[in-house]
Amino acid sequence: MRALTIAAAVALTAALAPGIAHAAPPSNDDFANATTIGALPFSSTVDTRGATRDSGEPSHCWWSSNSVWYRFTAPADGFVRMTTDRPDEQKPAISAYTGQLGALTWTPGACQYPHGGGSNTFAVKAGTTYHFLLQDTYSAGPVTFGLEVVPRAANDDFASAAEVPFDTDVAADPGPASTEAGETRPKCESWSTRSLWFRYTADRAGFTAAKVTQRSSGATVAVYRGTAVNALTEVDCRNSSHDPAVFTTTPGEVFYIRVADDDDYGATPLTLRVSEAPQLKPYLVYRLPEHPGVFDEVRFGIEPGDPAGRYIAGGEIRFGDGTSAQIPATQGAAHITHRYAADGDYEVTLTARTADGRSGTSTLPVKIETHDVTVSNVVAPATAKVGETGDVQVSVTNARYAEAVVVELLRQRWDGYHDVVSTVRGHVAKDGTLTVPSKYTYSEDDAKLGKATLKARVRLDGREDNNPADNERVVETTVAAG
Repeated sequence: MRALTIAAAVALTAALAPGIAHAAPPSNDDFANATTIGALPFSSTVDTRGATRDSGEPSHCWWSSNSVWYRFTAPADGFVRMTTDRPDEQKPAISAYTGQLGALTWTPGACQYPHGGGSNTFAVKAGTTYHFLLQDTYSAGPVTFGLEVVPRAANDDFASAAEVPFDTDVAADPGPASTEAGETRPKCESWSTRSLWFRYTADRAGFTAAKVTQRSSGATVAVYRGTAVNALTEVDCRNSSHDPAVFTTTPGEVFYIRVADDDDYGATPLTLRVSEAPQLKPYLVYRLPEHPGVFDEVRFGIEPGDPAGRYIAGGEIRFGDGTSAQIPATQGAAHITHRYAADGDYEVTLTARTADGRSGTSTLPVKIETHDVTVSNVVAPATAKVGETGDVQVSVTNARYAEAVVVELLRQRWDGYHDVVSTVRGHVAKDGTLTVPSKYTYSEDDAKLGKATLKARVRLDGREDNNPADNERVVETTVAAG
């Protein structure tokens, strides 16, 4: 949008500037004066710098202020390809329509985008007139437009399926292809208008994958067993620019592979590859908490680690302490919890499988180390008067590892919130006790409440406590007016 705004501003400035000559509109600037294309192949050069937008011009494929028109009546059924002599980064948009200006119908498959991409090959019907709209959006200037006949794809029909060797890229172009009458439609798509057929004869046993290798392709790949186009059994189907279709093979078994372009805007040449299916490498997408101890329910999030993009259909996790759990079938990460009985270094083994029968195993270390300190006691005077200062002692015990701790003394207010009275940092030895002395001066606010409620609180300095439930203790002192 910004580019169009800038272009419009530049055009307006140029139009208002005195003494500047402007290119005359080309002869085929308007729909009514479209250049007629006779025999194919056709090629013609036009300068689009003086071209304008025709009133009622469609914008189904693109929008532009510089456009020209061509007209072609197909003498026979077949396929044609639109071309220009520009490099991809400078190409105009080209689209084809039937009908009359103001009521034009876009021809599926005929939409080449500016800068390249889209689909430039489509089917034509004998006796039908096609109107070609060339829109020069960004690089107005001389451009050569061409139209040529393209032979129908040799493997357009099931009976003419092309052989696919194992582990070899096979070139294909769904542009000059169609769907066959009675053609079996796969479950993963039902709207394609162009399909190609391939045949793979397995020479090995195992798991095999069929995939379109272009990541930008919108094509789908379906694998079948059977011998007739209208009586096939689907094995798998995927939009394989991201995930391959996966199937199990035995030597000599024959499979048919249907590659269909499911996007009228993107039927471009591609390559199909049949190769060994990828192995699973299950992994933990998370483990919580990050530093678990014996008080924690350790939560494991398990992914199958499948480059083919399948979900977990089942499996097992062995926790390394002699126990295990089944991994359920799930979409997304599987969630398993486990509590360890003792600190130590454990080797967790993940085994996952997918619905197509593939499985994989991986191991990873899990360290269980419990850090837990306890406020074992807090001592304060039983009674006090306003203005008196009493001694308060907080005892912190620890039975596992030497720890750095932060000990706080807090006073509860009338609204239930707390104010920090003192903060002390210290260390408590393994199997030791740290006693932290403090003083507290009783106030009139305490007397109004009739008591002073003090809370002793401890936390580890620099890490989480695995058992925070025993990190606080409360003591009360009855307070009277002075």
